[in-house]
Amino acid sequence: MRLRASTGTMNSNTRTTAARTFLRSLNILLKFARLYGFAHLRTNAQFQTTWGELQTTLAMDSGAGFLLGVSGPKLLLDGVPVEGTPAERSFADLLGRAGLASIGFTSRVTTAEFTELVKAFALAGTKQGGLTAQLKEALGNDPNGGIRVNEIRFVAEDAANTRSGLAGQIAAQALATDAGPMREWLNDPQKLLQMIVAAEGVESGSGTAGAGSTAGNGPGAAAHGRGRESGAGAGGGVALEEDVANLVRLLSSIHHASRQPAGNLDPSALQHEFTGLPMNAQEMLRQALASLPAVASDGKTDGAALLKLAEHMAIRFALRRFERGEVKVNAVRQMLDRMGGEIEHLREILTAHEEKMSKSGILVESHADILDRQFWAAVPESGKRAVLLSTEAYCVPPRNVRQYVTQLVDQGRLSEAVSILTNYAGCVQNRDAEARRRAAIGLSELAELYAKTAQDLLSQALRLVGEQVAVEKDKELQTLLGAAFARLSQEASARRNFAAMREALESLARVEARKESLAESLRPRIGVENRLGEFMEEAMRGNCPAELMEVLRRVSRAAAEQAAARFSRSEKREECRRLTGLVQGIGAEAVAHLRRMLHERPAAEAASATGLLSVLDVPALEEELLERLAGWDRAYHDAVVRQIASAGAPERGRLLVILMDRLDPVVWSEVVDEIGMSGDAETARALLPLAQGEHPDAAGSYIQVKAIEALGRLRSGEAAGMLRKIVEKRCLFRWAHPNELRVVAAQAMLNIDPEWAASYLPKSGLGAEEMGLAPLDPQPNAAWLRQRRYARVQLPRTMSAVAETSHGEYKLATQLLSLGGGLATAESRLTPGVQASLKIQSGLRPLKARVLMRKAGPQHIGFEFVEMELEERARLRKLLAGLGKPSSIFNLSPVRPSPQAVA
Repeated sequence: MRLRASTGTMNSNTRTTAARTFLRSLNILLKFARLYGFAHLRTNAQFQTTWGELQTTLAMDSGAGFLLGVSGPKLLLDGVPVEGTPAERSFADLLGRAGLASIGFTSRVTTAEFTELVKAFALAGTKQGGLTAQLKEALGNDPNGGIRVNEIRFVAEDAANTRSGLAGQIAAQALATDAGPMREWLNDPQKLLQMIVAAEGVESGSGTAGAGSTAGNGPGAAAHGRGRESGAGAGGGVALEEDVANLVRLLSSIHHASRQPAGNLDPSALQHEFTGLPMNAQEMLRQALASLPAVASDGKTDGAALLKLAEHMAIRFALRRFERGEVKVNAVRQMLDRMGGEIEHLREILTAHEEKMSKSGILVESHADILDRQFWAAVPESGKRAVLLSTEAYCVPPRNVRQYVTQLVDQGRLSEAVSILTNYAGCVQNRDAEARRRAAIGLSELAELYAKTAQDLLSQALRLVGEQVAVEKDKELQTLLGAAFARLSQEASARRNFAAMREALESLARVEARKESLAESLRPRIGVENRLGEFMEEAMRGNCPAELMEVLRRVSRAAAEQAAARFSRSEKREECRRLTGLVQGIGAEAVAHLRRMLHERPAAEAASATGLLSVLDVPALEEELLERLAGWDRAYHDAVVRQIASAGAPERGRLLVILMDRLDPVVWSEVVDEIGMSGDAETARALLPLAQGEHPDAAGSYIQVKAIEALGRLRSGEAAGMLRKIVEKRCLFRWAHPNELRVVAAQAMLNIDPEWAASYLPKSGLGAEEMGLAPLDPQPNAAWLRQRRYARVQLPRTMSAVAETSHGEYKLATQLLSLGGGLATAESRLTPGVQASLKIQSGLRPLKARVLMRKAGPQHIGFEFVEMELEERARLRKLLAGLGKPSSIFNLSPVRPSPQAVA
């Protein structure tokens, strides 16, 4: 099951990468189409590339496709923000200003559909009204189409009403709740512009019908003759809309005429157009023209004044219809939609400057957005609150929800803000599919608002969306809901909202029980596993919150892998202790996964699990390593030894003794050192053959030296007799053993039998300087994992050295030296762990040794001796003794091995 989950995660990551590649290619294709035209060779070549990448991305999915969305300035890919260039951010801004929430690509997409999409973007330029119109014309509203455009809309509508503009959908449901406060709002002179008051002349008519009009009957007669049909409630019908539309057209004609040369003016044409208006429209125009000098700041009836007048008239008349009780959705929506179209036409005539901005690539706000914003600002407080707390809250554009909720929070009305956002999230479980679709789109855009408004909001929203994802049957809605779920989860991760992250993981488990493939595609997108390293660091720094521990338990396998990787990079003992405790707190599943890693994974990954397992499950570690070490390279043997040493488990000495025969002889010196540093004297018996030079696989006499030093650290009484013989034995007129071996044995006896050492060493012929460089004893409370085995000597000047590896020779400048290794700078980079032959320039001939290179910071490289002749080590000791100033001749450490280890 773990293999399947890992494969699913890998496939999802590959799919995300492919989708982002397609996104970049699409952006390039759109630029080429605008610059060169669609028929150009470069555009055609880029089209083929982009189409191929789209097909590759779709082929990686189970058929749900993917969603390219927008949330503010961010471009979203299946709900996950894309870290893009300014070009991608400009693309996101273009979609947002056009009122497009997302574009969905499914496996049914055809070349023709994709071609139409590209042409729509190319032809529309950056004018959002043009883009929306082009996309609708090119792609239509076929629910089975391969490309689906999701538009941000305000009120619920069926397929027959999808032609209505964005601003026209604002009216009924936002306003139909409370007429009283609206009347108060309309009567507030501070909130009404002077031009609107001037335009109200139409309301004071005598009630006579204009041309082609008849007075309405019944309650609708209050409209003073503006109805074209009889019947109750019809008095404010089409005539009012026609009057406003004709007025806007006449404003366009007036402006056009004012731009003509004096000789080309045709007053009769304007007069004919004016007299063709109904009487109500004529009166409306007179009042409007009379108000222009007061409106224009410079006394000129410029284009901006005409636009402002047209906008406010459309909004004013829409509100008047509401006041008269005409609250049907279609009536108000259709009127505003029609007025918006007429005003957009007027704007095209008046705003030559905006046309230049558009052609230059600068985004210009569409008139639908302008009407939308103005209308929402005109809605009274009670109307806004009522619609946002209703079951149709999904109808409100996300930007208006954000504006209103932010205002509530700033006023300290947090409970109301929470209620509105909770209700909005609940719309994803609406029975109507269109409602669920819009709510999912809105939640993707409002995720940041949920995260910063209240701590528990994200958890509630994730629970609601997760429940719906688990039961949703529609493929397109699954994609939209999944994107919303991923976006909310990303916000929870980014803000360290561990309770919400736990809810996201619990919801994901419910989805996995019903739709495993969908859950696998969501898992890498929710932002938990890719931030797990940060969470682990936070858990290690102090008290781990209970919610964070629950999150780690939910992703126990990923947490175990992250802990193992972090353990490999640890340098301090406290870090290792906390990591070990953290894995224990996560539970048995984490330990079991570490065992699986050791058993199934390649050597590089398996080796990273050995450190934690040496503390948490020694028997399993021993069994697996005995079986697998023979098939691993020497570099992984080295990694295993260092991991076990770093963990500092009490049983590490015994474990290393058992594994020693399976390890590469190159790492034996390190193994023997660590056995001595473990403090477990029961392991001393295994070192005796090495100390006597009897082990057949020992790499020369260097391992014998290391074994003797380890016995000294362990205070092994069993080794005392053998060590005395090495120090005392003579052959005729010379000592039987090399001087370096005698020095090491004498230093060990100082720890094992100080009385004998005090009586014999003065007559042993060994110098005080030689005896001063003794091995250091372990320090259990040391902060750093890698304890010093020997005292280091700072060289008065750097010593040149050459390291020869299988890849060539590297020049080093040695700065520090000890009997165990050194620190140097290198002219070129050396790979840590590589084996090398080292020559250090000293005197007439260089010191020679085999070393393993170690990482020692960005500017330095360390090296550790693993093989050295006794004569070379004696020369090194003499060199260090002459340069260094040891603080003590003898190493009488107070640290003793464990009591049971004393012989």
